[in-house]
This record gives sequence, C-alpha cells and structure tokens, in this order.
Amino acid sequence: MTQRRRSLTKKMTVLLVLSNLQGMKNSDIKYYRMKYQQQSDMEAAEAEKSQQKDERDGKCRLILEASGADSEDTSDNEPEISRTMSISSVRKVRDQKLHMRKILVKGILESERTYLSLLKEITELKRKIQNQITNLRESPMCSMEDVTTMFYQVEEIHVQHGNFVEKLQAKVDAWSDTQKVGDTFKELIVYFPLYMKYVNHTHEAAECIQKCTSNNEEFRKLVSSVKLSTGSQHTLQELLFTPVQRLQRNTLVIHDLLNYTPEDHDDYKILMKTLDLADHNLKNFATTPDSQIANTEDHLVKSGFVVEMVGNSRKLRFMFLFTDVLVCTKHKQTGRNRVNVFEVKWFLPVPQITMETKLDKVYQIKEDTESMKKKIVSLKAELRREMKIHDDKGERTSWLSSGTRTMEKLKKKIEEQEAALILASPHLPLQFSTKEDSKNHYILLSTDYEREEWRDAMLAQQNHHHGGLQRLLSGHDVQAKINESKQLPQVNNIGNVLIKKDDEMLNGSLNVTIHKLDGLDSPCDTYVQLHLDSYGYFFMQAKTRPCVNSVEPNWDQDFELELEGSQTLRILCYTVNREGEDELIGRSALELSRTWLSSSFKEQKISMNTLSLMISVRHTPATKTLKRSPSKIQGGLFGTRIGIACSRERKTVPSFVTACIKEVEARGMEEVGLYRISGVTSDIQRIKKAFDKNVESRWLPVYLRAGLNVLGDSDINAVTGVLKLYFRELPEPLFSEASYKQFIDTIGLHDGDAKEKVFLQLLHDLPNENYYCIVAIVEHLVRVSKLESKNKMSLSNLSTVFGPTLLHPAVSDQQNPTQLMQDAQDVFLQAGVLYFLLQLAASGRNIRRCEATIEMHGEDRLV
Repeated sequence: MTQRRRSLTKKMTVLLVLSNLQGMKNSDIKYYRMKYQQQSDMEAAEAEKSQQKDERDGKCRLILEASGADSEDTSDNEPEISRTMSISSVRKVRDQKLHMRKILVKGILESERTYLSLLKEITELKRKIQNQITNLRESPMCSMEDVTTMFYQVEEIHVQHGNFVEKLQAKVDAWSDTQKVGDTFKELIVYFPLYMKYVNHTHEAAECIQKCTSNNEEFRKLVSSVKLSTGSQHTLQELLFTPVQRLQRNTLVIHDLLNYTPEDHDDYKILMKTLDLADHNLKNFATTPDSQIANTEDHLVKSGFVVEMVGNSRKLRFMFLFTDVLVCTKHKQTGRNRVNVFEVKWFLPVPQITMETKLDKVYQIKEDTESMKKKIVSLKAELRREMKIHDDKGERTSWLSSGTRTMEKLKKKIEEQEAALILASPHLPLQFSTKEDSKNHYILLSTDYEREEWRDAMLAQQNHHHGGLQRLLSGHDVQAKINESKQLPQVNNIGNVLIKKDDEMLNGSLNVTIHKLDGLDSPCDTYVQLHLDSYGYFFMQAKTRPCVNSVEPNWDQDFELELEGSQTLRILCYTVNREGEDELIGRSALELSRTWLSSSFKEQKISMNTLSLMISVRHTPATKTLKRSPSKIQGGLFGTRIGIACSRERKTVPSFVTACIKEVEARGMEEVGLYRISGVTSDIQRIKKAFDKNVESRWLPVYLRAGLNVLGDSDINAVTGVLKLYFRELPEPLFSEASYKQFIDTIGLHDGDAKEKVFLQLLHDLPNENYYCIVAIVEHLVRVSKLESKNKMSLSNLSTVFGPTLLHPAVSDQQNPTQLMQDAQDVFLQAGVLYFLLQLAASGRNIRRCEATIEMHGEDRLV
C-alpha cells in the first residue's frame, strides 16, 4: 500500500508540473498545494494514531498486572486483547474513511453543480449573441461562423456534464457505505476526447474573440466583463478556459476519493482503473497537434521502450521525446535498489528531424514470439502458486510487492522474458534523420498504431517549433533533461501489461460490428482493421472489405474475434491513395473490461480526430464459446459427432473438412495471417448454413456440390473461420476428452524418445475418424507453415490458433468460470500438444499408423 501511495504521489507531481506549464492561475496552484498539505497532514495523523495504539496496548498490560493476573495468564490473554483492540481500531479507521468519503462526494457534487451552472451561463451567452445577430441583420456584432468558432463544443460539454451531475446526484440521494461512484466518474473520463477537441480549438477561439473585439465596440463591451449570477465578473476568454482547467481537477478529485475509499471496498478497483485512464489521457494529451498543453516550454512529451536496428542487430532502447529533442537511450538498473540508469546513445533536435515510414518491413528475427508468450504464462503460473502458498499462511502478497527469494527470481525471469518479447516482436520501421547528421536511425515498432503515435507526437512538437528560435543542446544538457524527468520512476518494470492478474484479462470471443464512418472530406476507398492484444502483444484479427469511392462508408460487417488474455481493441482506419498504397487516416483504442462489456451488443462511437466510427461490441465468455452443445438439426453437420458424419458419407474424413483444406491450399496459402484473421461472421454463417442441413443419404452428393459452390465463392478468411467453427462446435474435442489428460501429461515428459513414442501411441489409439481427421489437419498446417515467409504463420502461431479448438474439453453449465482454463495456462498446454505433433510432422517423422495397422482396422488411406 505504501508503494502504491508513493506511485500516486509521483503521478500527482507530474500533473502539478503539467499544470504549471499551462500557465494556470495562482489560485489553482494554491489549491493543488493545499491538497498535498492535506495528504501530509493525513499521513501524520495516521502515524500519531499508530503511536496512540502502542500506548493503549501498554496500558492494557499494566491493568492486567494490577488486577493480580499471574504472568502465565497474562501471556495467554494479552494476544487476544491486543487482537480485539486491533480489529476495533481497524474498524474505526474504516468507518472514519467511509464517513469522510460521504462528505467528500457531497462536496464534489456541489462543486460539479457550480461548474454546470457556469457552463449553462456560457451557453446562454452564446444564444444571446446569436439572437442579437438574428435580430440585427444589418449590423450584427459578429457572424454566426464566429459564434461557432468561439463557443466550439460548449453545448456538447454542457449536455455531457449535465448527465454526469444527474447520475452523481442519484448516487448521493441513495447513499450508503457500499455505494459505488467510480463507474460514474469513469463515464466522465471517457468523454475526454470531447474536451480534447475543445482544448485543441481554444487558440482559434481566442483569435476569433480578439478579431471580433477589434471590429465591434458593442461586442467588446459584452465580452470584456461578463457578469454571472453569482455576482462575479469575467472576460469571455476566461470563461472559455474553464473546461481546460477542469481536466486536471477531475484527476485530483479521483485521487481524493481513493484516499477515503477502503481497499476492500467494491469501488476501490474501479476508481484505480479510472485514475489510470485519466493519467493516461493527460500524459498523452500533449501529443495532440495544436494542443495548448503541449506548449513550447520544455517538458517530456512521450517515452517508452522501442527496438533500434543497429546494422543487422536489434537493440532494446528507451526513447524520450521532449518538446525540443528526441533522445534514444540504453536502459539498465544497477545496485541493490535497482536504480534506473539511462545511457544516451544519440539525440536529435526536434525541429530538424525528418521521418520516413515507407520502408520494407523487418522480419529477420529468429526468436519465436509465441514460445516467449508461453514461457511468460508458465512463469506467471509458478509465481501465482508461490503467492498462494504465502496467502494461505496469512502472509499477504501482491504482484508488485516484495516476497521470498523464489518469488523475486520468478519476477526477474518474467521481466527478462518480456524484454525479449519486446525485442523480438516489432517489424515496422520508423526512420529518423537530420540534414546535419548523415546517419539514419531506424526504430522498429509492432503495429501501425504505435508507429503513428510516435510520428504524430513528433509532428505536434515540430508544429510548435515552426518559425521559432532553436536552442543548441550539448550531450550534458540532454543527460540533465533525462535525470530531471519526472517520468523515470515509471519504467522500473517492463511488464506493466503481462504482469497483470488474469481476472483483468478477457477470454472467450468478442463480436465487433463495424457500421459506418463519418467525417471524410471527399469520396475514397476505405477499410477498417481490428487489432487485438494477446498478453500484451498485438495481432491484426480482422479487416473489413474496402468500401469503394464513398464519402460515407457503410460496412455493417460483424467479426467474431478470439480473446486470449486480451485487454485492448485497437481500431485503425485506412484509405487507398492514388498510388495504390494504404494510408492510415484514423486510429483509436478501446479498453476492454468486464465492467462494461456484456452478452448483448453495445454501440460505441469511436472518435478519430475529425473522423468518427460507429461500432457495436459484444462479449461471450469462454464458458459459452467452448460449451460444445450437440446439434439441434437432426442429420446436420455442425455439432454432430465426427464418427456419425464419417459413417454417413462413408469417408475417413468429413467431406466438408477436406473441401475447406483444398480451398485454402488452392487460393489462400500466401494470405498474411491465415487462420488468425477472422472472416466476416455473416459469410461464415452462410457457409455453415449451406452444409448444415438434414439431407437424406441419396441426396448427399447434390447437397455437397451445392455447399462446395458456396465455399468456392467465399472469402478465404471466411473459409478458415468456418473450418475452425466446425471443430469448435464438435460435441467432443477431436483429441477426445478420454485422452485429453494423457496428451497434456505427455508434453511434460523429459526423455525425448519416450515422449515421442507415447505421444504417437496415444494418437494411433484414438478412434479412426478422430485419428484420420487429426492427420489431415496436421499435414495441412505443416504445408501452411512452409510458406511462413509469405503468410507469417509459423508452427507455433498455428498451434496457438488451433490448440484449444482441437483439444479443449466441453464446458458444463455448472463449471466455475474461474476454473475454466486454470489461469490461462491450459490454453498454452493445449497449444503445446498440437505444436509437438506439428514439429514431428514438419521434421519428416511419419505420424501415420503403419500399413499393417491400417489393414488390420480395415481402413483406406485418406484421399
């Protein structure tokens, strides 16, 4: 808890510095200082309470001695009395916190109502000026366009804040000690992009006020001293700057709420996540072009781990972007306390930097990112078991707290693996250079999203420096900047994503419907990509069809994305330019959480600068996606046991499976992300419907030909999607539930020869229809992996996609969701089983039964 408080205090220090850089009023700065004084006073009060407790314990011992109790009785009773007093003290402190929390929320509500009244008066002033323009058409104060410019987004902010105050009022009216307000404040933080647009526009609004003031005396008198209902007077410019100041205050308010919310309260985690979201917004706010927060005064704009290409080698770097200089450093930790040290490798003045993104992707890394992820999850499982041992003993531990030597070693290994993953995963280059420095510096990033974040942040700073004086910096100046940076304590752990608890990550499936895009200036060809993270590493999961030559693209395409320890959905919008090249025109990220996701579709409006994309999102937990319910169609294909399907067709492998394999190998083997990228759900369901019919045996050939025609006309990602769906809906997994544990246990064998022998014996002992289908799929996936240079799908990637689909047992309705995948490790064990089999087949090892065995079972070879 102490460590968490220190972290929060550091965050608040960053915000205070940021506030000072914005030239805020002295009264606001005094407010922040008062808050820090209150924090110090509270900590001093807690220390005093602790001392008083010790004194009370001492008095108890004297009373017991005076009462005539012997030493043996005293020693027996003292722990019980001390424990009772300790519990009473804890309860008292908690009750005091809850009482202060109630008072604080009421005070916040009163403050928010005052701010809402101010917004109302600003909107009324806008309408007053508009009415004057309408009534005096010959000599108005200003134009309607000027009014729109000056009061940009004011009415929208007023409406949204009115909704927030109304919801908070309802919470206060129904107040109890268990009342939660974190979700209400989170909704307020979600509207940050609206405030961001407003703040980005304040410079233009100020210029418009200045112009209208100079051109019209009546307007000057009206806006130079606006009298409010409270009796105070302000200029219009002062009033319009109020929402900017409100941004920082919202974060401070959440911080205050946390101070008075017990850690075991249901609202505590929600408030923590809300504070993190608010901090993230403010930290990245300076990257927005023309933002007043990103002013010309020197401060840190953006920082983070990147990969630098030095010759043919990859180097893990930590990069700092200040307002005037870009610095690339080597990060290391030294000493017992693991102090951060940043060794400057190179730096470039921001105004002189040129950037290039149209470069070939870099794929020459040899390490397998899927294997790294599996190793990290395995280490996490070990760490969790170690933590549980101590929790059972009553020794409270957390992911970030210090623990036993074993726990510390495991944490260090996790950090090392995460650093290796960061080093191995990026492939998109971003080149930095200057006219004075002939050397090009190449930075690699994992996705277009991250690359554009750095690029936009750089362009924003260059715009602020345009035409300004340039200060020459020495190596000593740059090192001093880094040493003084307030953000350095935040880089102690690389694994700020992967170290999170599993209950903060999502599994199952996510249905995302892409509706329409608004805000384009002219007709163009556009499409949308969806990227989803898997334990911190992002993959492209879906891509819409291009909407051709449209100014209002409308897709209405639904995708079912597989969640694998996921936390964030990234949405990227592209257009195809005249040269036929893809150009990123908008991006946004949606934080996934069980607190707002549900089993029904929720519509979301995603803001991407001037663009807005309408999507719908629905979450289906793994308890539903892996239920493996039997088919409701008598004689159907999907949800029918594979043995029944094979017997009906008199085939060793269902015709549907062989048809899908044939289709993929005919026209999809070079498709990037084959089997990982989702097809459009409606296309997948269309193929399923074509095959999933109750057909009499004599009409089976006709029915199959009709289904094959639909398959051949479908997008290849729909074909791969429906094949995965078929295996996922089998009533029993292909590797069979009876053999599941044996396959999992075999993977843990250390003797390679014995492991191979046992594994193949298990495979050969499966029912014929299961065995032949597994062989068909494995040999197909090996052929897919041989074109990895084209499709980017390695054996490890393919095993990750197909492992749970082919092995995971059916989930019963009574099964506890927390036991579903045994903290996500089972998913990687299932992938490990398939990976071992794929490796055997790829190495040339014959995984089929011998001829004698085939003849003994009376089976034909797979055709």
